[in-house]
Amino acid sequence: MVVIHLQGSNPVASRLISDALTQLNLPVSSLFSVMGRHAARALEAKIVADKCAEWVMQLDPSKPVHTKFEIPDQSTGMGLTEGPRGALGHWITIKNKKIDNYQCVVPTTWNAGPRDDKSQLGPMEQALIGTPVSDPENPIEPLRVVRAFDPCLACAIHILEPGKDVKKFRVL
Repeated sequence: MVVIHLQGSNPVASRLISDALTQLNLPVSSLFSVMGRHAARALEAKIVADKCAEWVMQLDPSKPVHTKFEIPDQSTGMGLTEGPRGALGHWITIKNKKIDNYQCVVPTTWNAGPRDDKSQLGPMEQALIGTPVSDPENPIEPLRVVRAFDPCLACAIHILEPGKDVKKFRVL
C-alpha cells in the first residue's frame, strides 16, 4: 500500500491513505510502523469490499465456473503474487502426472527471515530495533510488533508466545 501510494499508481488507494494520514495528522513515514501495517490491511479490505459489487455483476451464471484441463505427463510451473501479508511464491514440478516437487515461500518466510547474504536485517528484525519494553517480565510490545506483520497461524503461535522463555528474548 505504501508503494502504491508513493507511486500514485492507484488513485483510490492513494486518496484513502492521504485521507487517513490527514485525519490522524501523521507523516507518510508513520506508515512504516505497527499502525501503518494495520492501516494498510484495513484500507486494502475497504478497497476490495468496495469492488465486490462490481465483480459480482461481472459473473455470468450461464458460463462454466472452472476450466477443464488435463494434467501433463511432465511440467514445471510457478506462481508469484503479492498478498496482504507480503510476497508469495509457489513452484511445482510434475513427473508421470504426479507432483514430484512442490515448494512455496510464504510471506512469513520473507518477513521473519534472518539477515540476508549482505547482512541486511529482515523486516521483523528491523521493526523490532528500538522497540521499548516497559515490563521485561511481560514483553508485550515486541509481540505486538511481530504480530503486526500478521504471521501465518503456525508462526503466530510460536513467535514470541506469551509466557514462554520471555527472559531469553532480547530486543535489539
